[in-house]
Amino acid sequence: SDFRIRAMTKPRLHSLPPTWGLPTFHPDFLKVHAYLKLSGTPFENVPTTTASAMSSFEQPVMEADEKVLTGSDEITQHLRAAGHDLDAQLSQQQRADLFAFSSMIERQLLDAMLYDWYLVEDNYFQIVRPLYVAAASFPANLVLPWQVSRRVKARLGYPSTVEGEALYKQAEACYSALSARLGTNPYFFGQTPSSLDAVAFGHLAIHLFAPMPRPNRLETALRKHPNLCDFVDRISSRHMGVSIGIFPATAATPDAPEKTSVPDKPHRTPKEKARRRRARDFMAGAAVLTIGFLLVTNVIDLDDADVDE
Repeated sequence: SDFRIRAMTKPRLHSLPPTWGLPTFHPDFLKVHAYLKLSGTPFENVPTTTASAMSSFEQPVMEADEKVLTGSDEITQHLRAAGHDLDAQLSQQQRADLFAFSSMIERQLLDAMLYDWYLVEDNYFQIVRPLYVAAASFPANLVLPWQVSRRVKARLGYPSTVEGEALYKQAEACYSALSARLGTNPYFFGQTPSSLDAVAFGHLAIHLFAPMPRPNRLETALRKHPNLCDFVDRISSRHMGVSIGIFPATAATPDAPEKTSVPDKPHRTPKEKARRRRARDFMAGAAVLTIGFLLVTNVIDLDDADVDE
């Protein structure tokens, strides 16, 4: 295992690095952060940057009570069993609502975000790919963005632009439903937080903070619901703290001024974009093959390297 089990006084959460003033930039990681903070559970955050922890670039990993817990579901189940249950006071009807809204967020809203991040070319190459390149150490950062992008596209079924527009409409409907559920309450079920607040924050905060190129479809749609923006700001300021991380924070409060315009990039036809994309993919593939060749032929001799035990 890449993680050594040890006795400890508090859990250690391995997650992607802090970004944009948030503890991390991935919703699955951020909702675990939110759950730990909202439940008052002390923990140590360990940003994951090494190639040896490649699997944890897809899901959070936590060491707790001499166990290694993988994925947000397993982590939250362990926290509930240990007495950190945010949903202990919910009624049966509230639990049913929690399941319905959490499922909506983690299916419909997540699909819209994945399309926006990985299928919209400007978003991917200007914001998303640099995130993974900065988050991983060499040589993992050469292949990690491509691996994640390929898995996301397969999950979504390689949607067309028309299907992508449907996903944006789906996101708008999710925002409206969440806004109606929240109303004027500080949390989704009244005055105290639940796991739904952790899940919602994990997604909404990223939609609000991610500095995507204009028109930033998700942020624009989310800002039409001031109570959701206030919800994100409230949890962020009260519980999350501020960390600069690998990319600086953006002005993501509900009253933030409109972003200044930037000069338009030269317009490229779909054929020109495809040609540039193939060139980038070729260069990345060539780099990976070169490293692999050097390792296989022992030009880079790992056995002779000095390793501190």
